[in-house]
Amino acid sequence: MGAPPSSDSPFATVSMAEILLAQDLWEEAAAVVEALAAREPVDPRIGELRRRLEQRSLQGEVEQRPAESRGRDRVALELTGEGLGLTWELTEEGLALARRVVRYSGATIVRLFTAVAGPRGVRTGIRDVELERLCGEVELKGVPSAAVYVAALGFLGLNGVFVPLARSETVGGQP
Repeated sequence: MGAPPSSDSPFATVSMAEILLAQDLWEEAAAVVEALAAREPVDPRIGELRRRLEQRSLQGEVEQRPAESRGRDRVALELTGEGLGLTWELTEEGLALARRVVRYSGATIVRLFTAVAGPRGVRTGIRDVELERLCGEVELKGVPSAAVYVAALGFLGLNGVFVPLARSETVGGQP
């Protein structure tokens, strides 16, 4: 996005900050939120945006650990005390099929879909977790607790095409 927007920039809006957050452009979103705070320090929406930025900072680095293989393409989600547990397995056969569809170039990912109810309706998000191994597990921290999640395991081609091979059950909801 270039230089951070100043408080008088026409791009320093709540909508722009929400768009940047939805696209996982956290540093750019933080710059917009700070510009908004300088211009409108009493706007209650700025507090919500800061809360979401803080939540993202709690996520930290994602450490992938190996998991036991069951011999099938699968992905599962589980709410834990600190976040969201994610377990996956991608078979060599499934990966070969997906890679053929997108002409072999790309990355193996889990695409996490999130829906959170807010004061202005449901806010949705997509987060891609690039996988380092065919079978593993990870704990995603700093995710909203009052949200609904579903994940898809697949291959994301350099051309932007996502080939899903497995989908998780939906987990979460309002407390």
